Amino acid sequence: MQYAVLIVLVLLATYIAIAYVVYHRAFAPVRPAGLEDLTFTPFEFQADYEDAELVTADSVNFGAWYFRQPGSPQTVIVSGGHKGQRQGALGISIALWRKGFNVIVYSYRGMSGSDRAPITFGIKEVLELQAVIAFARKRIPRARIGLLGYSMGAVVSLLGAAGEPGVEALVLDSPFSDLRTLLIENVRTRARLPGTPFVWLAGLMLRARSGSKLADCSPISVLSSLEPRPLFFIHGGADRITNVNHSRRLYDAYRGPREIWIVQGAPHAGAYFADRPLYVERVAGFFARHLGLNVSGHLRLVEEEEVS
Repeated sequence: MQYAVLIVLVLLATYIAIAYVVYHRAFAPVRPAGLEDLTFTPFEFQADYEDAELVTADSVNFGAWYFRQPGSPQTVIVSGGHKGQRQGALGISIALWRKGFNVIVYSYRGMSGSDRAPITFGIKEVLELQAVIAFARKRIPRARIGLLGYSMGAVVSLLGAAGEPGVEALVLDSPFSDLRTLLIENVRTRARLPGTPFVWLAGLMLRARSGSKLADCSPISVLSSLEPRPLFFIHGGADRITNVNHSRRLYDAYRGPREIWIVQGAPHAGAYFADRPLYVERVAGFFARHLGLNVSGHLRLVEEEEVS
């Protein structure tokens, strides 16, 4: 009898430990590494920019870089990936700025330079996006706003635009269609375990820590709120973190104008690195068409055979 009780306790402890690992990897903020002053900033690119300190509706302070194009209302807001910082999206941000767009890229809560707070995979990070949109409307006369998001940032863009009818176009690189589904898939793939019970307990931990529910992060459920705005889905065909079927599922479910570009062989959020010039041309061209920017002197014609 004692051995049976011991075995049950060991199994229970193992179950809780694995669920905590799932929770920690997904939702715990990154510990500062002390290397923040050794990373690239817009200074290295000789860009016209402003370092802005913003605050969310729930009083979280975070940082943003605003790349200015005086006289141009066309504005792209860039949302980075899970546990990423604004430095990670500098390449595409500078490229779009050079094409003639105002660009704002920002860091999330819990990241270096922002207030520490639990990560919620887009549920509360939407508040950062809302603060950036408000900043853009205040600083840029007649701002025409498009959103570019990577991975979790693509989900932030979807959830945020659902409540912001003024957003006119979205580019969504490597989004997931539903958070619970994504976590279950990753537990099954990486740990070779049934994902549902571990994700269920990790979800309880998230709710206890932040008040957020996994069910609150289901981009596919908000698609109807985005119609008829144009969406451009981009996904790596070799993505082992967020399967390409997530973008296909979102694309198939959306009833507004949409495009999809599957980059064969590219890993998670790797389409930009697979072919930087082509990526910039396609993304800039999409925003130019839907935000009304004349970039005929800056964009080349993308040939059909160049597109994977």
